Amino acid sequence: MSLRLHGTIALAFAVPLVVLLTSVRTSVGFWDTADLQTVAWIAGIPYPTGFPGYVVLGWLWTHVVPFASVAARLNALSAIAISVGSASIAALALLFDVVPLIAVLGGWTFAFAHVVWLRGTYADVHPVGFAVAFVAFALAAGWTLRGDARALVSAILLAGFAVAIDNTTVLILAGGVVASLGRRWPWRGTVSAAAVALVIVATAYAYLPLRSAYVTAHRLDPTLALGLPPGRPFWDDHHPATAAGFHALVEGTEWGPGETLGHVVSPAALRAAVDRFGVEVGDDEPQGLIVAALVGLGFIAARAPPIAIGLVLAALLPALFGASYPAEADPERYVFTAYAVGALGVAVAADRTVRAFGRDAPTTALAVVMSLLLIAVARDVVRARDLYAVRADTSAQALGARVVASTRDGAVILAPWDWATPLAYRAYVERRFGRRILVCALPRDYIEDYAGWSRDRQVAILSEGLPNVPGYRFRLLSDGAPQVYEIVSP
Repeated sequence: MSLRLHGTIALAFAVPLVVLLTSVRTSVGFWDTADLQTVAWIAGIPYPTGFPGYVVLGWLWTHVVPFASVAARLNALSAIAISVGSASIAALALLFDVVPLIAVLGGWTFAFAHVVWLRGTYADVHPVGFAVAFVAFALAAGWTLRGDARALVSAILLAGFAVAIDNTTVLILAGGVVASLGRRWPWRGTVSAAAVALVIVATAYAYLPLRSAYVTAHRLDPTLALGLPPGRPFWDDHHPATAAGFHALVEGTEWGPGETLGHVVSPAALRAAVDRFGVEVGDDEPQGLIVAALVGLGFIAARAPPIAIGLVLAALLPALFGASYPAEADPERYVFTAYAVGALGVAVAADRTVRAFGRDAPTTALAVVMSLLLIAVARDVVRARDLYAVRADTSAQALGARVVASTRDGAVILAPWDWATPLAYRAYVERRFGRRILVCALPRDYIEDYAGWSRDRQVAILSEGLPNVPGYRFRLLSDGAPQVYEIVSP
């Protein structure tokens, strides 16, 4: 790569990285975030769809980086991924002969968009999977435009890593395949690369049953001591050592993603996406940026139709899936590529505007266009004040301290998912949970076991209000949100 290319990519990456790192949350979170912060450290098995590549990467990252809390290290990985996305947009823009400074600003409009920036502040699989998949897309586009076979091979290999991290990246990679069809593939090299990519995916997903079997054989999951079957969250979610458990984990079968995929390209899915994302996109992309993005995509289509079609597919398919998937609590995680494609379109449109109106005064035209883009970026930075306001939030950490303070060592602690995840972090990462055993469950999930457990241990339940468990009386141990109750008698 030329010095110009190196410098542009470095600038598009470094500035968002520095800014996002200053906004990264410093403590454990709730929900899926805390699950990933825990599982990556202990090399466990997370919620569906298993994300084995992310677990391996997170384990290496958290054990190599010597500073900050484990939670903050995983959070920073998301910030790095968003910055990689910014650099990839700049690299794509250069392929379409965009002025380097405009290419950089195009990447920044992506990284600092509020929806994107927010999800770069805490641990999540999707930013990382997106980043790897979008780099693969950029390399596939480079093959179509420049005929560099090494770029195509690298794209295929990275596609394997992307699927290993998050199998929903196939929705992005489908667009990358289309983008690469501008030239005839060199089949010998691509077949070899595809074979290696399949090995990468197969090896990554083999981690799930192998680790599950190891956890069970060595009884690493404390819930096994209570007589519960294998397959509890954190250490061995869904117990993928069995064929049924592996299938349920990797495909998320209980949430029905197959039905959503079957209707992802439909008017109903498009309406759902517009309803779900339209307002937020409008807030993030004002001042004509959406129009500019469409104009830029038009220029891309005129030069390289397969890349334009691939960009549209890579943007639409994940967004349509996220908006239509009823079990998805955070569908905005699926719009990274839509924002990236929009940022690329803005960069191309801005460059072509400078060319069209700057024939007599190119420096002035460039300065005006760059000023408008900088205003948009500055607006995003100002809007990020709410992200900094919650950066040092310790409410999840405080919950763990309150549970420990209000219960006896050796107690069985039952908590639903949202509250169980930070307790798991305290137990398995910080090792400050004593001999208490955490069970991720609703209050009525194990009614038949309470009598037996309570003979030898204190049994405590986290709940908002008195737990609805017929036949049992409770004593309040700790007020707050949630409350901690103790079973006192059947």
